[in-house]
Amino acid sequence: MVKQMKRNYPWLLCFLALACLLAATPVAALDIPSIAPAEVKKMIEAQGTDFLVVDVQPKEVYEEGHVKGAVSFPWETELKNSGNLPKDRTLILYCDCAHEEDSIDTATQLVEKFGYKNVKLLEGGWSKWQQLGYPVDKK
Repeated sequence: MVKQMKRNYPWLLCFLALACLLAATPVAALDIPSIAPAEVKKMIEAQGTDFLVVDVQPKEVYEEGHVKGAVSFPWETELKNSGNLPKDRTLILYCDCAHEEDSIDTATQLVEKFGYKNVKLLEGGWSKWQQLGYPVDKK
């Protein structure tokens, strides 16, 4: 039996190493759908009430300018609550991050922790919105 264990020992080590590697690999974020800025602009112009645009940038940045009609919901590493964000409307989140990481993280937390079902990301975020010259509010 000892000989058999010695023979299988390298395989056991490989198996344990693979198990440790897999355990250390982060789980992929949810696949949050995106929405084109032109589509959001049309929704805003139509004055629809079935959606809400959500700016996840810091409050100071929001006050300097934001998508017309957007509400401020600054990104946090760990959301403690979902604020007053409605669950019966499509939430369209945006930030000004290079890879929309704050929007993605906030959307993932809203879905996983608070049960939101209809959350989307604004393609290109705040930078793209401004680049296109679309409606902006300032507070």
